[in-house]
Amino acid sequence: MKKSWLRRALPILALLVAIDILVNVWQSYYDFRAINALAARLLDVQSSLMAGRIADQFRDVTALTSGTERLLDTGTLTDATLVNLTEALDNPLRRALIGVFDPQGEHLLASSRPGFMNEVPPLDQILASVRANPSNAVILPVAWGERGAVVLAKGHQNRAMNLDAVVVIILTYERLVLDGVNLAPGTSVLLLDSEHRLVMRDPEHPTLAVGQVLREDRGRAGPTTATQYASSQIDGIERLVSTRSIATRLTPDHWTVAVGYSVSDFREGFWRSTYINAAGAAVMLLMLLSGILLILHERRLQDRVERFASMVSTIVKNMPTPVAVVDHDTEQILLTNEAILADFGAVAGAGQSFSRLFANAADWSQVCTTRMDEAIPMLTRDGTRYMLVHCAQLEFGGESVASKAVLVTLVDVNSQQQMLKELRTQADLDALTGLANRRYFENAAQKAVMHTRKQGSALSILALDLDLFKRVNDTYGHAAGDRVLQVVARQFEGALRSTDLGARIGGEEFTAILFDTALGQAQVIAERIRAAIQNTPIILESGEAITQTVSIGIAAYREGESDLAAAQERADAALYSAKAAGRNRVHVYVPETSAPQDAG
Repeated sequence: MKKSWLRRALPILALLVAIDILVNVWQSYYDFRAINALAARLLDVQSSLMAGRIADQFRDVTALTSGTERLLDTGTLTDATLVNLTEALDNPLRRALIGVFDPQGEHLLASSRPGFMNEVPPLDQILASVRANPSNAVILPVAWGERGAVVLAKGHQNRAMNLDAVVVIILTYERLVLDGVNLAPGTSVLLLDSEHRLVMRDPEHPTLAVGQVLREDRGRAGPTTATQYASSQIDGIERLVSTRSIATRLTPDHWTVAVGYSVSDFREGFWRSTYINAAGAAVMLLMLLSGILLILHERRLQDRVERFASMVSTIVKNMPTPVAVVDHDTEQILLTNEAILADFGAVAGAGQSFSRLFANAADWSQVCTTRMDEAIPMLTRDGTRYMLVHCAQLEFGGESVASKAVLVTLVDVNSQQQMLKELRTQADLDALTGLANRRYFENAAQKAVMHTRKQGSALSILALDLDLFKRVNDTYGHAAGDRVLQVVARQFEGALRSTDLGARIGGEEFTAILFDTALGQAQVIAERIRAAIQNTPIILESGEAITQTVSIGIAAYREGESDLAAAQERADAALYSAKAAGRNRVHVYVPETSAPQDAG
């Protein structure tokens, strides 16, 4: 049995599915690395930008401190000169607050804004740190205002190296760091001093305060050397974090800025496409699995069909009567037995057309669709023989075999058909003349009407009667009368066409059905019959020769009539008219005048 297209295509489909899955896995892996690397590069750029800004601010703060010290050295320190100094700097530091205190913090020597002494938190702690180490600057993140600030304090020493003043600067780093930077949603910024105290965090978190000490987040390495994956101790969110170290300039310490991007946010698009690809792969795997299950089912079904076919083959080959298995669609013989080969020869072998066994090939289509009880003529090695043909579609497991195979059984009834033909001949023919009798004529008349209706053709009827036939019987005897009837019948039948039907329906009464014949042509045929009978001498047993004439009436079948009875009545009326007009003539029944018309 041939493999189905699915069985042939399944290995290719499986290979294509495997390749597609591998390509998707590789593409997903590549996309995963690419999106991580892209996020890392973006974070590196943003952290470098922010580190650069903070370093610039430290440089500007250093310059601001140096400028204030020069004012102290030159003795020109006033509130006005401090305001002028801050306004001379770049825009980010114009709002920085500057104040100069005496070492004990009891007096504010000068400030860039009135009330500065009340702005500084915690002033005593800061001044104490400066007095303890006048040569080092103090940088301290403090809670100030709504968000917090950084306080920078540096001592000033006179020429005698004595501490004579403390310069205090207050600035907010959040505004200076984030202005003009577009951060993606889910990004956080963390600025810590050298002791891991919080200087700034964006966005804010309710549990954090400026100056709070945070432990360092430890994580695994990121896509670049400056990045790592870490879960925040603040909100528990895993982020890809890029860090930069910043020199403060005023002290040997370094600050750290960390820019983190939520992993779930920047991988969201990747996971969405991955889930879609996974769903597509799952669908393909299900389709592949369905194909495998279908093939397994097909194999089981094929095994059953093969066992069934083997059983059928065994039965067919061992049956004593002619049997064949035929494909209904192609008419091709699939399987035969010895009995059918003995009757028909090689023409009935496998691969041959079964319709060739019929005398009429169209009979095959009819016996396949309709159960027939009549014998069909078939072309055997011994000539045409009549057989009963029985067809049964093979079914297995409630379903027809895929080839639509038909089991054909033949029964030879040729001898019975010959006997039946003889019996039918005796029943349908007139024993004296050999013409069709009334019974056969009536059956044929009904079929003639059906033919005429179907074809829409013309149909004519002849009614014949021997003139003065009673005188022949009375003069020469009934034997002579029988001889006259036989001769008349022979001339009558000879004058008809092969498609016409002549019959004897009574003593000296004859009739004929003229198929596809209009009245004009029927008159010609009737006149030929009349002349042939009149011109034929009839030799009696005594050797005497006599002649016989006939009168003929003609009528046409009319559309809409269910049978030929009315047409026969009209033909009889025309016949009587011919008799009344002098016999030995042909009259036609004319519908327009409703009266017979002499054909001569």
